[in-house]
Amino acid sequence: MQKLVEVRKRVSTVRSIRSVASVLATVASAKLSRARERAAGVRAYAERMRAIVRRQQVAAVAAGVDLVVLSPFLQPHDEIHRVLLLHITGDRGMCGAYNSAIDREAGIFVRSRLADGVAVMAIAKGLKGEKYLRRRTEAEVVAAGGWPRGGVLPNEVDSLCDRLSDAFLSGDTDEVWCTYTRFYSPLRRYPTTVRLLPLTFESADLADVTGAAVTLPEQWFYEPDREAIVNELLGIFLRLQVFDVLLESFAAEQGARMVTMEEATERADRSLQELTVAYNRLRRETITTDLLGVLVGNAVREADEAATAMPG
Repeated sequence: MQKLVEVRKRVSTVRSIRSVASVLATVASAKLSRARERAAGVRAYAERMRAIVRRQQVAAVAAGVDLVVLSPFLQPHDEIHRVLLLHITGDRGMCGAYNSAIDREAGIFVRSRLADGVAVMAIAKGLKGEKYLRRRTEAEVVAAGGWPRGGVLPNEVDSLCDRLSDAFLSGDTDEVWCTYTRFYSPLRRYPTTVRLLPLTFESADLADVTGAAVTLPEQWFYEPDREAIVNELLGIFLRLQVFDVLLESFAAEQGARMVTMEEATERADRSLQELTVAYNRLRRETITTDLLGVLVGNAVREADEAATAMPG
């Protein structure tokens, strides 16, 4: 009887786990769908913005002007003494190796920079990443925060972009890097390290992002001036980059959680099936044992009555 009670408790526990895993997989799937749509839109916008900046780069080269001189967003520092790392992870687990993979990528980056004598400051986006940076690395965590319920919010992107650009333009850091998870599909996601600042573009040539030739007007007219417009375009492009890495990371986390919870649901189904078979087997054995006990008891009672009824 004790075994039956234990199996029944295990069945109840596995059913609860399956219910939670199934709900998490459904929620992650819905969030992933929305994140993929937003990421696709941002990616298309970023490609168009990159084409616009390249046209201005080509026009500047034709006019004998170097964009690097015009915008501080493009100017590399002579020496690298301090770098700022934006490390993007999740707030919680139950998403397989998503957090541990990107944490390892950040750890490799921090150790390599410290070995070169470069100080590393870090902004942790995600509670898991903050915990890793503080406990496992020697990076100076200057800011940290979790994810809001809405995922990637525009006001949060603006705040983060302002913090990164201010740190670079003020000279507090010589470069800005980001470790995030690039999303390809729920099963394909790769930890990635990219440099956000200073911005870099392909070499200027008369071809757009599709490879087609770019025809430039004979003369450009800028209002108010070329420098102000280029700086405005590059600021927008930096915001798009930050928006993109946040969306990619959020989509990768939801994809990892969806796959992990679906696998957990399948394992729970198999465990429930095995436990149900084991429970039925134990129940049959218990019933058989009880019946045998009743039969043996009746046989003993009948034998005692027959012995008592025999004449002395």
